[in-house]
Amino acid sequence: MAKLTVTRADFFASIQDMGRRQTQHMGLAQSGVADEHSFFRANYLVGNNLATPVIEIITGLFSITTDVPVTMALTGADMSATLNKIPLSPWQSFVLMPGKLLEINNSRGNGIYGYLAVKGGLEIDLCFNSASTVEREQLGGYQGRKLAVGDELTTILDRPLCPTLSTPPDQIPQFDRPLTLRIMPGYDHDSFPDEAKQMFLSSEYTVTTRIDRTGIRLEGPPIVWGQGDILSKPVALGVVQITNDGAPVVLLKERQTTGGYPMIGVVSRLDLFKLVQAFPGTPIYFALADPLRLRSELMRFYNFWGALDS
Repeated sequence: MAKLTVTRADFFASIQDMGRRQTQHMGLAQSGVADEHSFFRANYLVGNNLATPVIEIITGLFSITTDVPVTMALTGADMSATLNKIPLSPWQSFVLMPGKLLEINNSRGNGIYGYLAVKGGLEIDLCFNSASTVEREQLGGYQGRKLAVGDELTTILDRPLCPTLSTPPDQIPQFDRPLTLRIMPGYDHDSFPDEAKQMFLSSEYTVTTRIDRTGIRLEGPPIVWGQGDILSKPVALGVVQITNDGAPVVLLKERQTTGGYPMIGVVSRLDLFKLVQAFPGTPIYFALADPLRLRSELMRFYNFWGALDS
């Protein structure tokens, strides 16, 4: 086993996996990694089971040391990482040696979430069958909270993996570009006025600074609901709620279990993995898509990674 020690944690770093299933009826958030593509790739690069818990780092400012050699991989946002002050390219495996320091600095505007996988995985107690942290619920992860300076994580160490695995350049996503999000009609789609639906699909929105693991608020032409208050109902991952002032809010993994705002659409999960990496100011567009086609694409995504995991 190896002991990893957190030496810097300025913003928000937490233990995450695929999240909790069949717990929302108890009022518990789903949680889990925001960007599943980067999560799977990080575990793949170190030879882990693809569902192995990782450290999810939001916008950087995190560093860690080890007491024995350990193989790691860093994917997701480009956070100007260094290994003992030497620039470290993301999306490949590497070995962190005792006495050396892995520093993850500020994101360069190309992504929000970074993923640090450790060969063999981290020893984390499961809570409702998941290691994912939900700080507001004090569940999962490291003592139910984000990581802090001085925290020590124990790894389940096999043997160091030679740092030979890397991601082909054409498979490394770029997160600094405008996004078109494919959506399916939401619960209340048909109750919106036709003009509001047309406005929603034809307008440019931008990502605001009001973003966290719960949701992302967008800014743009307001969408008029005009139907008065509605009863709260369950909210799915990727639901687009329209607030009282007409702003779209896309709900993420740590969303509440029910919501009382009208829901105009649901973002494709594959597109959601891109949206969470979008910096404030990124242009966002919406387009209606065939639900069956989106489901087929999602199944191909999971089947692809599942085949690599077998």
